[in-house]
Amino acid sequence: MRLFDRVDPATVERREFQLAIFSLVILIVLAAGLAVVMYPTVTRNPVYFSALTAKILYFGFCGLCLLLFVYLIDRQVVVRRLRREVTQAQARYSELHGQAGKDVLDTLPSMNRFQDQLMMEYKRAVNCGDALSIVVVRVRPAATLKDAMDIAAALGDAATTISRRLRKEDSLYNFSDGAFGMLLPATNLQDARLVAARISDGLCDAAGAINRFSSDIKIFNYPQNAGTAHELEAAVRALLPTDSVAEADIANTVGAGAQRKI
Repeated sequence: MRLFDRVDPATVERREFQLAIFSLVILIVLAAGLAVVMYPTVTRNPVYFSALTAKILYFGFCGLCLLLFVYLIDRQVVVRRLRREVTQAQARYSELHGQAGKDVLDTLPSMNRFQDQLMMEYKRAVNCGDALSIVVVRVRPAATLKDAMDIAAALGDAATTISRRLRKEDSLYNFSDGAFGMLLPATNLQDARLVAARISDGLCDAAGAINRFSSDIKIFNYPQNAGTAHELEAAVRALLPTDSVAEADIANTVGAGAQRKI
């Protein structure tokens, strides 16, 4: 049987109170004993105790010291066990948070879906005489985030924050790690800037006091910044890492080859 095998939260405060009482009693006993020992030296009057009284005081003091020692050990064991449990809980939370962020990123449409939707929204904007805006957000995790799960959690929180500040008709896309795009149908440049401002404020709050990530936002608008869907797509591609653009091109090539075979 192991001592202190369990940590009962209901008894932690009671044991802490008892430890404080024992510590106070020990201090009082030590102070009284020192006073008794020093009294003959100061006053030159000897202090006499009977043998029975001396034995009671001696064994009582030894018992208090032993009990105090046991409570001190118990306190250290409890503190270490609680710290270990807190560390394990934090590790589990970080893992779950990172997995949740990864799931959010995986559920977002990719560049291929963005290209198809861009052509549809562009044709609709031309036919209806409406504007079309694209907002690109680059999220850069802080250098202090080394673990992949922490980075995934930060990017997932950023994606969730962005999605909560969009309208129902708007759509969000995950171009690459840390690069998000939004299609805003029937939105002029001024309204797109208001949306970007809301997103920027939300990302600042989501980054927290430790600045888990930084972000920058770019806006492209039809017809003010581009006259065709290809120009809008080229402007977006210019902001993306080369790897993500190459992956999208490969996916498009494979898709086109499959269609030709069919």
